[in-house]
Amino acid sequence: MKYLKLIIIFFTINLCKGQNDIADFLTTWYEIEKQQEGYRIVDCGYEGEWIRIKKDSINEHGVMEESFFKIHHIKEDGNSTSIYINGIEKYIISWIDKKKGIIQISSSFNENKRYYVAKSYLGRIKRVKGTGKNCISNDKFEEVKQYAYSKSEKKYSADGTWKNDCKNGVASMTIKDKEGSLVVLFNQIYVEMMEIKRYDFEKGIAYKLKSIPEDNGSFGITLPWKDYLNNKPIVYIKILKNNEIDFYWYGFYNNKTKKREITECQFDQENKKQKIILKKCNP
Repeated sequence: MKYLKLIIIFFTINLCKGQNDIADFLTTWYEIEKQQEGYRIVDCGYEGEWIRIKKDSINEHGVMEESFFKIHHIKEDGNSTSIYINGIEKYIISWIDKKKGIIQISSSFNENKRYYVAKSYLGRIKRVKGTGKNCISNDKFEEVKQYAYSKSEKKYSADGTWKNDCKNGVASMTIKDKEGSLVVLFNQIYVEMMEIKRYDFEKGIAYKLKSIPEDNGSFGITLPWKDYLNNKPIVYIKILKNNEIDFYWYGFYNNKTKKREITECQFDQENKKQKIILKKCNP
């Protein structure tokens, strides 16, 4: 009887996992066009759109911009899987043809349904040369890119000094225009940051490590800073109301190990809550 119960429990667990287990989507997906006769890739001479899904993050590369999100939680709903990047926004994924590695993706901030093929099936998709009708010229590409960035800059600003506690807080972050400084660990690690991406739908800004720090403590100087100097974000903030921001520390991305390191900062030590909300100390 005991073994029968174990078999039933095992069967129930596997049944609940469903056909859209997140493990099925852990790869890079390349956007394709749906045609009456099937699917195709339009080659415009520049890198097209793709989405890379990992166990804890989702990276969307567009023609004009790139987005990186930590996965908040995952929910399966019938034939689709929703990957939440916070409590509200999500990517919705469903299989179109599992045997051919083709899925459909939409999101709460972009309702257009798009089609993607898994990296391992990419060679099976017909590739055609793009034209002016479905490609962006180099001049137009730069024009749109600059316009989009300058337009988003005017909407919101993170300029100022930010702390958990303006009177007693040791950890602090100071932002001025597109650059900033951060106390990662008091008396040990102080870094300079540079803005790399804005996410207008939630007034979010991502920052990367700007340069190798010159002034660190005995622990800080032992870190492999050359491996940390890359375009991966180390900090992400969201502008809130009442001179507050939602702060998230990713940690440093090591180019050699392909992993995040120093994933806890001074703000985490001061504030043990799951979400870190910083206050502007010089409004």
